[in-house]
Amino acid sequence: MGILPWTYRSHLARILYHLSFDTPNEPVGRAFDKYLDQLPQWVWLSWIPQLLLSLQRSEAPHCKLVLIKVATVYPQALYYWLRTYLMERRDVANKPEFGRNMALAQQRLQQSVTGPSSMSDGNVRGMNHVGGALPTENQVHPVPQSGNAVTSHDGGITQGQDPERLPNAEAAGNTGHEQQSQASGVPENNQLAFRRNTALGWAASVASSFDAAKDIMEALRNKHPNLANELEALLSEIGSRFVTLPEERLLAVVNALLHRCYKYPTATIAEVPQSLKKELSGVCRACFSVDAVNKHVDFVREYKQDFERDLDPESTNTFPATLLELTDRLKHWKNILQSNLEDRFPAVLKLEEESKVLQDFHVVEVEVPGQYFTDQEVAPDHTVKLDRIGADIPIVRRHGSSFRRLTLIGSDGSQRHFIVQTSLTPNARSDERILQLFRVLNRMFEKNKESRRRHLTIHTPIIIPVWSQVRMVEDDLMYSTFLEVYEINCARHNREADMPITIFKEQLNQAISGQISPEGIIELRLQAYGEITRTVVNDNIFSQYMYKTLPNGNHLWAFKKQFAVQSPNKTLFAKNTGKIFQTDFHPAYDSNGMIEFNEPVPFRLTRNMQSFFSNFGVEGLIVSAMCSAAQAVSSPKQSQHIWYQLAMFFRDELLSWSWRRPLGLNSAPVATGGINPLDFEHKVTSNVEHIIDRIKGIAPLPSSEEEENTNPPQSVQRGVTELIEAALNPKNLCMMDPTWHPWF
Repeated sequence: MGILPWTYRSHLARILYHLSFDTPNEPVGRAFDKYLDQLPQWVWLSWIPQLLLSLQRSEAPHCKLVLIKVATVYPQALYYWLRTYLMERRDVANKPEFGRNMALAQQRLQQSVTGPSSMSDGNVRGMNHVGGALPTENQVHPVPQSGNAVTSHDGGITQGQDPERLPNAEAAGNTGHEQQSQASGVPENNQLAFRRNTALGWAASVASSFDAAKDIMEALRNKHPNLANELEALLSEIGSRFVTLPEERLLAVVNALLHRCYKYPTATIAEVPQSLKKELSGVCRACFSVDAVNKHVDFVREYKQDFERDLDPESTNTFPATLLELTDRLKHWKNILQSNLEDRFPAVLKLEEESKVLQDFHVVEVEVPGQYFTDQEVAPDHTVKLDRIGADIPIVRRHGSSFRRLTLIGSDGSQRHFIVQTSLTPNARSDERILQLFRVLNRMFEKNKESRRRHLTIHTPIIIPVWSQVRMVEDDLMYSTFLEVYEINCARHNREADMPITIFKEQLNQAISGQISPEGIIELRLQAYGEITRTVVNDNIFSQYMYKTLPNGNHLWAFKKQFAVQSPNKTLFAKNTGKIFQTDFHPAYDSNGMIEFNEPVPFRLTRNMQSFFSNFGVEGLIVSAMCSAAQAVSSPKQSQHIWYQLAMFFRDELLSWSWRRPLGLNSAPVATGGINPLDFEHKVTSNVEHIIDRIKGIAPLPSSEEEENTNPPQSVQRGVTELIEAALNPKNLCMMDPTWHPWF
């Protein structure tokens, strides 16, 4: 494995991959244990999430040894993730009715195999607990979503229901069985036994992983008892004191429902779909439950009656008759809640009023979190310690969501800002894995001549887990979103920001009736897109905003070299540096666990971005930067390393993806072999090869590999140029979901 740390560090992904797919006689595991002591503990710091997830798999004994060693030397690098891991699995491992739940799982599996007719609504609700989550905004074709609130991000149990996660379990019950029956050719009796063993094995693996994690935590606490208590006090206060208000949660739900209406493939003049009615009923029950009545008396008194009258399907006399009317009422409620939040609640909270414990929190040993992501040796006694937490806590509001921003002041006087995110989606861990992969890519960019001379790097903010549903995300005071620029322009011209979406949906009403051919639908979408770009949304909105924001031409040029975005409302850019952070950025998978590339455009390069960059910026900066990045990753020196890095990424992604799925679907949890290990390995390698092939498709080839006698010679940038052309093509843009704002 080499002599120098940076030599064997680059092979850790390969080692962990082979350890994950070791044979029953464990040759890799034995070699791993034999040479483990020769490695310094700091090389494992960037692999802590993978090591924790491995505690639920066959390689758990080997990974447990590594984590115990890390816990004794770098306790603060491990504590945040280990604590969250334990909390996610605590309910399954400690409930006294554990055996009864396993029996109930068998009963549900039998019902799912027998057929949808034998599954009552009550059983579906039981299986899905309180329902699924709203679809993410990068879904092009909205369909009723499978319930996934049973498990948390990586196979644990959620700590409670959030209003944003709407109950739509009833809509998912039959869908899951239909997909399963279509995708599987295994006899039903074999499927029943297979799933029963899988469910029991999964529950047992959760319990065993919880015990292993508890042993690691005990080792950490025995070695650092005072530090563990101080960290626990810090995280408990952050997780409990900075949650959102009920008005803020209701606004987030209304905003999500409004986007759900925009995404629904139903004519605006049609009746409200039944699945959407069920979600609205679930929202009314969740937001105005008995618990809410007891805790938030004023909130319930002010909003309950009017909200249920306007939006509860059980109020048959007043419930909207059409999807358009429902959309208008949701807009009305969004405006009411936004106005009330801005008028009644302060924009900045005071720490002394929110948490006396944190105001008096002055501990010498606690470090400012996020100092172990550099992938180089960090001496614990040389890190920046947490001096105090800033006295002012601004409330950050972005597109219907609200966050509290904490300022952590270090012993060296530095300040790091974190927003506290609550009510996380099941894909939250995917965001963290993507950032981890980006850090690997940044190291590869540093080692390549072309990418290094262009200073190519991906911005990777720090994410610190607090609870299973709460995390801290590094923030910038100058962050703004791409969509916020458009909304500011709409406010200046007294125009509703959703007007283009409304126009687009109304013009597609006749297409949804099914009386138009697919070619006619494309033409209709293209006409609607053209009308919006001509009459509603100009192509210089973003350019004008940045010209007025940035102080001079030097700043403008530097910003253009930094900027690149995807979904407008989930793209944060720092106005002073141009650094970009894409929230909710993760791959989507089909029913077989294969990564999907089904969007009409490869990335966002819409009219306002093209106008801001100009043709010179697009054909010069963007094309050359993409080619250089692809070349750095696919170079012969890095190709093997990126393969194993991607393999570990997809191993964790597919594990989490399988745990989030309902029991009725054909891909069962794979923690303990529910899927054939060879099949699981095949899914991982297929996804990796797919990604590698796409990267090689845009990477410039060495001159020796170019085809001879090509007339005319092909450009080395042709792969990237084709992607740019696809991203700029109006025929592709008009096929995007209207909430993606392809006209902006």
